[in-house]
Amino acid sequence: MATDLNPDSIPTAQPIADVPLAGVEYEQAMEEEYELPERRFGFLRAAPAWLVSMMLHVLILLVLGLVTIADPIKIVNVLTASATSEEGPEIEEFTIEDIDPGEVAEMQEMTDPIAELTEPMEMTEPIEVAPVAMSAVVMDMADFAAEMAPSMTSLQSLASMTSQPLGSRSEDMRKKLLRDYGGSESSEAAVTEALKWFSRHQMPNGGWTFAHNLVCNGACGNPGDAPRARAVSGATAMALLPFMGAGQTHIQGDFKEVVGAGLRFLVQSGKPGNAGGLPVLDLRSGGDMYSHGLAAIALCEAYAMTEDPQLFGPAQGAINFIVAAQCRDGGWRYRPQEARGGDTSVVGWQVMALKSGYMGHLSIPPATIQGSVMFLDRVQSNNGSMYGYDKPSTKIRSGTTAIGLLCRMYTGWDKTHPGITEGVQNLLKFGVKKDDLYFNYYAAQVLRHYGGPEWDKYNVELRDWLVSSQAQNSGAKGSWYIKSKVHGMEEGGRLMQTAFATMILEVYYRHMPLYADAAAEDDFPL
Repeated sequence: MATDLNPDSIPTAQPIADVPLAGVEYEQAMEEEYELPERRFGFLRAAPAWLVSMMLHVLILLVLGLVTIADPIKIVNVLTASATSEEGPEIEEFTIEDIDPGEVAEMQEMTDPIAELTEPMEMTEPIEVAPVAMSAVVMDMADFAAEMAPSMTSLQSLASMTSQPLGSRSEDMRKKLLRDYGGSESSEAAVTEALKWFSRHQMPNGGWTFAHNLVCNGACGNPGDAPRARAVSGATAMALLPFMGAGQTHIQGDFKEVVGAGLRFLVQSGKPGNAGGLPVLDLRSGGDMYSHGLAAIALCEAYAMTEDPQLFGPAQGAINFIVAAQCRDGGWRYRPQEARGGDTSVVGWQVMALKSGYMGHLSIPPATIQGSVMFLDRVQSNNGSMYGYDKPSTKIRSGTTAIGLLCRMYTGWDKTHPGITEGVQNLLKFGVKKDDLYFNYYAAQVLRHYGGPEWDKYNVELRDWLVSSQAQNSGAKGSWYIKSKVHGMEEGGRLMQTAFATMILEVYYRHMPLYADAAAEDDFPL
């Protein structure tokens, strides 16, 4: 991967040795060093010093001319991956770790301070983090292409520019898909109440925190733990995604002020920088690549839904950061470019962010998608119907298998692929897991895209359970909290669980069905 180097960091080359200049002293030294016997080489003693010196120089040049330098040996790094019988650990939680933002040398942070939220954003420079006005000013995205897009052929050039990104979220289409795929009036009412709960727990600065009790003064309990509370961009993204899933944007909808403030906070929380000659926006802010992936999805969806040019730079910068952070094995982990390679849980969020960027016609290098496919190949088993955490698994792991199957759907596997058909049956063996919203979130998407009686049965049970388990008491009304010891649901607290539950109830219309005849959201061209 190409990186930017700081010229000041390159040490000044030191000479190997000090060589004297040719002159009288040098010639005298040469004469003394090469003094020859008088009798055998008397003609040399009779010759002038300059002639002897010249002859010696010619001799040296002839000797040097006989020296050959072999061609340099090219060292080729070959990355190999092989399956083993050892099982990796089951992913136990949806974690957001503390990280050191300055640990990746290739990603240089810009030191300019971020402006306060007082003026509208003027996108005169790529990823110039300034306040976002969130206005619907018409601007041709080509204005930014030369500076923002990777030089390689991008997925944007292969996409159908006539399809409307996330058109499933328009009011008319949302009603149709809700009816066609098993939603109900009660499920939509639950979504509305959840959005009201999120709006009540927005911080004054526009963001959200997993420690939501700080906002409502403890009116509803079950906050996230301290490490999660520091991941403000992750919490803000998880709160924004349900709004956008319901068709709410910063331009239209009953919650447009809420969404607008959240997007402004999200952009402000990012750290602009540079990686490989491309501007990037690091959205980890107190978290890790989980947080960045979630925040990138939120920005890309907001841009895809509105085509607001003020969001183009931040959204493309977030995508560029994902591209730069990819590990050598094609995956992603908690930190950018981790030497140990990726894990399936983090990969899921990055692939979904790339998918959202693709639907917004942002620049996505095909090599990045191909790398993610390489990672999936490495952790799959049983024809691709099962997926491990960071290596193949001999047993069905619920969370990673659901993530792997959804990624396969997004990266081009057909509905009839053995990995998909067998994988769907694997998910159905778990059914609705009432202690694991994380699994249900991914499984619902896979089964909904797959469709048929498999989805119908799963959906009814999941939908009705979520509607009936939504909190109805005054402080917590519209939220969810379920006792859970898996996938970090307890550590993430009420806000995280409410986000997952709401997005599950929006599964009918969040995305167009991948395998329907009129699907508008194509898989990635590779």
